[in-house]
Amino acid sequence: MGANAHLKKLPSVERILEDPRVAGRIGPLSRKGITRIVRETVEAFRERLAKGEMAASSDDNVRASVTDEVVRRFEEIERGAQRRVINATGVILHTNIGRAPLGEGARRAIEQAAAGYIDLEIDLESGARTERERRVSRLLALLADAEDAHVVNNNTAAVLLAVETLAGEGAVAVSRGELVEIGGSFRLPEILAHAAGRVIEIGTTNRTHRKDYEKAIKDGATLLLKVHTSNYRIVGYTNEVPVRELVEIGRRRGVPVMYDQGSGVLYPLAAKGIEGEESLHDVMASGVDLMSFSMDKVLGGPQGGAIVGRADLVARMRENHLSRALRLDKLTLAALESVLLEYWTGRFDEVPALRMITTDLEAVRSRAGAIASLVRERCPTGLEVTIEETESSIGGGSFPSNPLRSVVVQITLLGSRAEKTAARLRAGSPAVLVRVKEQSIMIDPRTVLPGEEDALVERLVEAFGAPCRRE
Repeated sequence: MGANAHLKKLPSVERILEDPRVAGRIGPLSRKGITRIVRETVEAFRERLAKGEMAASSDDNVRASVTDEVVRRFEEIERGAQRRVINATGVILHTNIGRAPLGEGARRAIEQAAAGYIDLEIDLESGARTERERRVSRLLALLADAEDAHVVNNNTAAVLLAVETLAGEGAVAVSRGELVEIGGSFRLPEILAHAAGRVIEIGTTNRTHRKDYEKAIKDGATLLLKVHTSNYRIVGYTNEVPVRELVEIGRRRGVPVMYDQGSGVLYPLAAKGIEGEESLHDVMASGVDLMSFSMDKVLGGPQGGAIVGRADLVARMRENHLSRALRLDKLTLAALESVLLEYWTGRFDEVPALRMITTDLEAVRSRAGAIASLVRERCPTGLEVTIEETESSIGGGSFPSNPLRSVVVQITLLGSRAEKTAARLRAGSPAVLVRVKEQSIMIDPRTVLPGEEDALVERLVEAFGAPCRRE
């Protein structure tokens, strides 16, 4: 049978719309969208038939296949809500699954802000309008030992706002070795090109010197920008100008210096033996004029970006009309204030990301042993379950050269491919993300949140199937 004869078997859009499984979903606001999905599905089948990628049998079979696909697409949309994921990868700040999880206090703050009206931009004592970020900015400035602070919706926005404010009609100087590409293929050179009147690239990939910054100022630089290369390191024959030296150059020439610190290390992690990133206090102690960082990385808050530093420069950014486009919503502000208060009051264990980073090896080993015992109990045959030492990753572009020692539960289903097991774990509810090593999957308890163990084991039982007992 020729391609044209196959194509004639395709049902019309109206025929599909009349099917009870489709017609029953049509509402006052969804009719056009449902019709569009039906058209798209029919067209997809038309293309497959024309290319010979599928065989067409009877008219009824073709119509049933098209309708089934339409319904599948409806169900995909109607499933709607974001799916819960158990993170057993050992990557704490996993960008693909939302980076830092929020603790109970932050979740309560979000619920309160979402459930009704709040004093977002009103001073309840005077009745006058005020700044929505006033409490968060004050807390941040106090915690970071900075004159003032401003928050926006992510760190890229913070860099964009600062550069546009201070170099929008001038020029920003930045080392070629610091022109990074961040997640999702966003590249700093393109961001700077949009923000600054001119971008002055100085030095080489591996070596930048004081004289390069001095020359950039002579060439018109109105801002010196240093960028922390958080997700890679250049080693060997290298040279970079430390922040303190940049500050000296900037002050002598009357040009502000900004450092994009990135990861937001507020807690003294070096005291826990976790080194490789400068803390916010160390950077501010250098005398830098401005510093930017993410709120949802090591700091452990919701998505947001912060700019802290000289009050006059922060005030200029706050007055920039871009600030309104980049501002935080009430839910994020509520969560962020809660997390910052946990730092302020020393309740560090209530910040999940920080707790996972600082959990000691023996505590991880104990949790791994408990999970392994549960798996062996439910799956007595056909599985090889061992405890292995390995490394966890802080993630989010932080501490790339300093992983955390960790312990994993390594599980092998004899005669089965690990990739298939991992796919089954991702497909269920809750979804489970694991590491795959050769023919084994690895469960890292460091990133499994407290209380998730039973759900994790139940999903493992489902994924492994026959060797396991269902409850």
